[in-house]
Amino acid sequence: MVTLPSSPLNYVAIGDSLTVGVGSTIFTPGFVERYKKLTEQALNRPLVVDTFAKKGATSSQIYQTFDFPPLQYALQHAELITLTAGGNDFIQAGKQFLRTRNIGFLHHALNTSIANINRMIIVIHQMKQNQYHPVIIRILNLYNPFPQIPEINDWITRFNQQLLLLTNPPYIQIADIYHAFLGHERELLFIDHIHPNPRGYEVMAQTVAQLGFGPLL
Repeated sequence: MVTLPSSPLNYVAIGDSLTVGVGSTIFTPGFVERYKKLTEQALNRPLVVDTFAKKGATSSQIYQTFDFPPLQYALQHAELITLTAGGNDFIQAGKQFLRTRNIGFLHHALNTSIANINRMIIVIHQMKQNQYHPVIIRILNLYNPFPQIPEINDWITRFNQQLLLLTNPPYIQIADIYHAFLGHERELLFIDHIHPNPRGYEVMAQTVAQLGFGPLL
């Protein structure tokens, strides 16, 4: 008797440069491909991936893509969703802070990014609330590409703390990329000192995979 392969799961990856994979090379996979492989191994099922991401996208720009019909369609059929957002808000705010020393830029980045991520979760919930198949959402918190600047680190820590308030285990969980990278920035960041290198993307994928797959098992 021939055993047919399990039906594939639908994985939707949403976000910014980290979802795009900026910092990896043409010959090495980024976060999405690495996490896909780990998930397939854990569940023993193939994944079909749809990626909606743009280099440099802020949380507001990512939220705007939720009006994009192909993303709406993909989300309606998704069993697994990952989200990277907020990093570019803080990169822009960090540069403005270094130029002006005005902490208001960092405060605005915090409020805006958390509000946008919360809105994204609400939209996904509204799309999925009448469906019976399980869905899990994995949101990656932020590492600090400016570890030498205490003020920026303080606000990224606040962001990560507020992000935890959005969790709803086992469905919505936050991957602690901040502590996975802390003290290892030189090893895990690309030559631009902002994006992960291939090793950094592997650490990200492993950290998200360690949250498990709960309802999908």
